[in-house]
Amino acid sequence: MRSIAFLSLTLLFLCLEANAQDFDNKAKEYTLVSQTEAKTEVMRTHRRVLCDYQPSGLWVRRGERFSVQVTDLDPNYKLSTMIGFKPMWSKVNRTQENELREGANTVTAANDGILSFIFVKRNGFDTDPVEVQVKVTGGKAIPLYVIGQTEDADWEAAIRKMDDTYVQIVSDKALVTLPSRDYKLFPIEDVEATFETIHRMIDLDDELAGFDDSSPENMRTRNRINYLVDVYTPRPESDKYYAYASEYFIGMKRDNFTALTRDLGTEWGYWHETGHTYQQRSWMFSAIVEVQVNMFSLYVQEKFGLPSKLRDKESSNTISSFEMARRYIADPNKNYMVINPANYGEFFTKLVMFHQLKSVYGWNAFTRLQKEFRKKPMTYDPKITDAEKANQFVYMMCFVTRNDLVPFFRKWGLNIDAATTQKIAAMRLPLPKTDPATIFK
Repeated sequence: MRSIAFLSLTLLFLCLEANAQDFDNKAKEYTLVSQTEAKTEVMRTHRRVLCDYQPSGLWVRRGERFSVQVTDLDPNYKLSTMIGFKPMWSKVNRTQENELREGANTVTAANDGILSFIFVKRNGFDTDPVEVQVKVTGGKAIPLYVIGQTEDADWEAAIRKMDDTYVQIVSDKALVTLPSRDYKLFPIEDVEATFETIHRMIDLDDELAGFDDSSPENMRTRNRINYLVDVYTPRPESDKYYAYASEYFIGMKRDNFTALTRDLGTEWGYWHETGHTYQQRSWMFSAIVEVQVNMFSLYVQEKFGLPSKLRDKESSNTISSFEMARRYIADPNKNYMVINPANYGEFFTKLVMFHQLKSVYGWNAFTRLQKEFRKKPMTYDPKITDAEKANQFVYMMCFVTRNDLVPFFRKWGLNIDAATTQKIAAMRLPLPKTDPATIFK
């Protein structure tokens, strides 16, 4: 088990100036600010792998030989080029990574692709970020919009003369990568306003997850969420998803990325996929992978001032999710640990359990829950069973609410083992004044 040694560190994350980085793809000169390596950052945040690569705004061709001049590279940090994208749904695309050294470097592209940089600390958490200077000779500029820096006139000029490659938009929180041919069909009318909505969604998810900069494990990450159109996965394979949260990025389709770039204020789908990047595996048993995530969707929906989706009728149901939940609790043969993936509506029926807890204890109960789990080391132990994760969840909800919720969870069909029941009994907690299981609105 890996220990999280960073807990004793001071909060040096805050020392970084927001404007230190510079992506100038016209001059092909860059000031890159270091990040924590993506899979190392998972150990601190207990969430899905986010992207630790940064855009160059350049496109390179297969067989092209380009040079990269590196200045002021700290030996404790690793700088690499990445051509292409991380593996997508179908895993047919290729990724090329080449480590760079101080001074002159030459790289030959094995395939066409976007050029990115990976600049990360070699070992441990990057609590005191550093900079490196990079200059590229070669490659061709694609439209790159840097939030807060790019002028509209420059962006419009880049769009007018772009080739059939990609456009990218980057901020300190997100990176959006779209095929240029699709961007021509569905341009973003106001890039800054679009990213304000994306940032608001991410900030709300951070808020619910407890990333409030109050302690090292609760610092907001500096790794970005990359929303990326997957052009590699063919039909009928791509018919299996609306979009998908993968390691390093959220995969989108060419025919629905506008749900992010135009309609995010009302689009559940990308609230859902973004929520997947926050899920804590410590208590994510199989049956709630597509249920637990929607805590974040419900929170964003509420904060955006919209009515709850739980009032809707899902799939072939003729009644709302609230009424389906009432019938589910009354079923003597229910089992929360088993879910029928063919019944889309069941995901929302079981989401009502989280809504009921929120109705009694407020959203802050889930924030405290996630903070408590982050106090412990993150592990990927395959021996931990779904039953153990479910019992961990039940115990921790009792701990943060200071109520005995065993009867409530049993009404939902969660079979709590004897050891967990005894641990909860030892806390001598009262039953809730209001039974959450009675709330269906």
